[in-house]
Amino acid sequence: MDDIFKKYIEEDYKLFSEKLIPGANILGIRSNNLRLIAKEYVNKEDYSLLTKDLIYHEEKMVYMYMLSYIKEINLIYEKLDKIVPLIDNWAVCDASMNIKIINKNRDFFYSLITKYKDSKNEFEARFVLIMLLSHYMDEAYLDVIFELLESVYADKYYTKMAKAWLLCECFIKYRDYTIKKLNNLKIDDFSFNKAIDKMRDSFRVSDEDKAYLKFIKRK
Repeated sequence: MDDIFKKYIEEDYKLFSEKLIPGANILGIRSNNLRLIAKEYVNKEDYSLLTKDLIYHEEKMVYMYMLSYIKEINLIYEKLDKIVPLIDNWAVCDASMNIKIINKNRDFFYSLITKYKDSKNEFEARFVLIMLLSHYMDEAYLDVIFELLESVYADKYYTKMAKAWLLCECFIKYRDYTIKKLNNLKIDDFSFNKAIDKMRDSFRVSDEDKAYLKFIKRK
């Protein structure tokens, strides 16, 4: 661990974070401070953290935040590919949502989705779904999204929850397309019903649609 991390450690926040992110090796540093550390590395053009062994959760988070500040897409691709197999919790996985440069270079980054789409690892599979949710939620990719909603391996909680989140967002943003898919969608009951719950909780879904969604919820 670099010295830059030490001044931000809070023991109480460590205890809080360990409950929120089970299984992670946590120091106890708040997200806003992790972003400051990431900016400091990038501003100094110090990319050493991107080549080190990542021991602590916060190191992985700073790594991800650095990728959101760096502008060189080849470097981002290389380092994102490197960290995906090291993801061990939902927070590190979902930090990939901050890498906005992917939105403008979808074709370039799509091979990362292809590479991990058949993985049986919980967080590699979640990474694929979060990439679709945050960077490929576009009419041009709807067929791909629904193909992967069905095919991405989801036997564990955090992958199932990502499927539910992705399906919910599809319904909210592309209601007509999605509603045609729901009755014959080949995903597990847990993910499907969680998605229905999320849709029905959303203020962006009409009361009429909420009644229909309640009707099609799986028993």
